[in-house]
Amino acid sequence: MNFKLDFNSQNVFRTATVAACCLAVLQFLGPFRPGSPWRHGLYDAAAAVGGAAFIVLGFVLLRRKRVMENMPTSRIRSVAMGFAELTGTAKAKAALAAPFSGIPCVYFRYLVEQEKTRSRGGRSWETIDQGKSAEPFHLQDPTGTILVDPAGAETVLARSFRKTDREGGWFSRRKRYTEWWIVAGQKVFVAGTVRRLRDMALERKVALHDHLRELKRDPQRLSAFDADRDGQISTEEWGNAVCAVRDEVVRDEAGREAAAAPEDDILIGKGSDETTFLIADRSERALLGRLALQAGGALAGGAGVVIVFSVSILARTGLLPGGWIVPW
Repeated sequence: MNFKLDFNSQNVFRTATVAACCLAVLQFLGPFRPGSPWRHGLYDAAAAVGGAAFIVLGFVLLRRKRVMENMPTSRIRSVAMGFAELTGTAKAKAALAAPFSGIPCVYFRYLVEQEKTRSRGGRSWETIDQGKSAEPFHLQDPTGTILVDPAGAETVLARSFRKTDREGGWFSRRKRYTEWWIVAGQKVFVAGTVRRLRDMALERKVALHDHLRELKRDPQRLSAFDADRDGQISTEEWGNAVCAVRDEVVRDEAGREAAAAPEDDILIGKGSDETTFLIADRSERALLGRLALQAGGALAGGAGVVIVFSVSILARTGLLPGGWIVPW
């Protein structure tokens, strides 16, 4: 499960890079240079901070689980604006195909890895490329259809395709290509924020302003509202003109609404207030069970790491027996 936990990946990478650089500098400068008794204490402190980060992760996952538990699954026709959970079948909005398998789908995510040899022996896979589609697709249930914008989504999908080959011959390193798909007709669970694609009130206000400006520039049309034929548009006559133009805007709007595809009127995606946005190929119950396991593991593991390395720090300072020190 590729939860992002509402963190910006670039910011996390920058923070980790800065922290690693600071740790490297501290190892060779001041009290943390090689041979210093405080050097391993720094490692203990870094490990304890990492454990605390896992505890925070656990609480974030617990919060997400509670948000999903407290929100009943809605029907598309009656879904309210705001955070909602929907279940339906995927339906293509535009032609889309997975990049390596060529399978027609409505959504894909891919990962490209390259085999490398570790310094201590053995082999592992290193990620060299990854990505996902951004093309919206439709979600349909017996009551209606809604547009799904997958940008920023966290996906929980079964692996759909994998192949491994050597592109440069037997002496080249192997590459592994993996894909996850959602195909048309597949049952999908979506938890995200529902909103209208268009702000009707704002559009009506802008249209009214534009129509009135055009009316002012057309003396012939404007004269039709000069009821007393004195060559001047009074306040009352201008009010009548505004009412007439407003009615014209409403009629035009009704015509556009009738011609527009109803399934493209509302969208479910990532919100700004509630940022949970999940697309999955399994039931809500299975997702909640997985979240519970992940949250419990993060909390228990983080608490254990914090306790072990906090004890080690105290032992290094002489407050506890030396046998409690973690060997590095």
